[in-house]
Amino acid sequence: MMGEATSDRHFTVAHFMPWNGMGGVEIATLRLVEATYWQFRHIAFCLPGAAELRGAFEKLGVATVIYSPPVPSLRHAGRFYKESRVVARQIREVGAEIVHFADERAANHNSLAALLANARMVCHLRVSYPTLDWRHRACLLPVHSFIFVSREARQSFALPLPAAKTCVIYDAIEVPSVPAAEDNNSVRRELGVPDGCVLVGMVARVSRQKDYFTLADAAVRVLARHPDARFLIVGDNSIVDLNRSHYAEVAERLQQLGIADRFIFTGHRTDVPRLIAAMDLCVLCTHREGFPLGLLETMAMGKPVVATSVGGIPEIVNPGVTGYLHRHGSSAELADAILHLVENPEEAARIGGAAREYVRQNCTLRKFTAEIAKVYSDVMRLQWDNG
Repeated sequence: MMGEATSDRHFTVAHFMPWNGMGGVEIATLRLVEATYWQFRHIAFCLPGAAELRGAFEKLGVATVIYSPPVPSLRHAGRFYKESRVVARQIREVGAEIVHFADERAANHNSLAALLANARMVCHLRVSYPTLDWRHRACLLPVHSFIFVSREARQSFALPLPAAKTCVIYDAIEVPSVPAAEDNNSVRRELGVPDGCVLVGMVARVSRQKDYFTLADAAVRVLARHPDARFLIVGDNSIVDLNRSHYAEVAERLQQLGIADRFIFTGHRTDVPRLIAAMDLCVLCTHREGFPLGLLETMAMGKPVVATSVGGIPEIVNPGVTGYLHRHGSSAELADAILHLVENPEEAARIGGAAREYVRQNCTLRKFTAEIAKVYSDVMRLQWDNG
């Protein structure tokens, strides 16, 4: 716990979390809160089923509020308005001047409530939204400032926005010390990974957004040349209903391919850096992405990476320098890149070192904290100017 709120912190920020699970959005918000803890008073608005997320916020010394998201509906506008008034009252009760929507879904459900509470609104957009229906557009109109996690996410956004209302802020991460080799061996023993075999990791929840079927097809090609290889998947596959149902589909596909025994699914873990350290290389096979924290974590630990060339990933993975890219849906390209790194360990080590240095120079917490603070100050300054 980081201590009690202090009176010298300006602005109270209410973070609206739209999911029950612990994925990239949740982890990124927790890091944002921790990075700016001493500058602002933070309150986390969580869904009734988000017990683990609430516990994570409370561990940081951040109070939480349980809320029921209003359901936007023109047909049931009266009900939507009443539900929004309830949430607006909760926003006023905690004294929040700023409402920070953790993603588009949070804004879609709660922008009217924030408007009724007379709070300034910031929306964090962590993936690309090239299309939006009229209802989503309408719910985003009251938002005062939009934070995009990549240049691609801003450029492809479906809603035309003035430049003054947008900014790109890359997520940040501290570059950790490298664990000792014996620590990595203990992880492998814990997971039942045989000594000396290749361990390919992927840090991502088991959801439809991630392209596990292409990874499975690539694994077949890798295992044909390295039959003892293992694939370690670190991310929720049981907490959120959608993840649990997709995991069943992925598991069935692995059984059909005859490689289920070569995959290890850990579920959600709180010791992700420890698991990454034991990997030989990391992949991110995905359908769409903004600025993936899991990929940033692996790069910060000096691991060579192979990722799908979508969203903001090409902004941080420079082919042959800080990692390798593969075309969306191309299991052959993914497998070739994995095999190249496995069979060229000196190059893999060089790329891992370059990736670590990239994160050290470009994704610092100091820069991230200053940029978030500026967004908050700017939206409050607008209120003062208009007041």
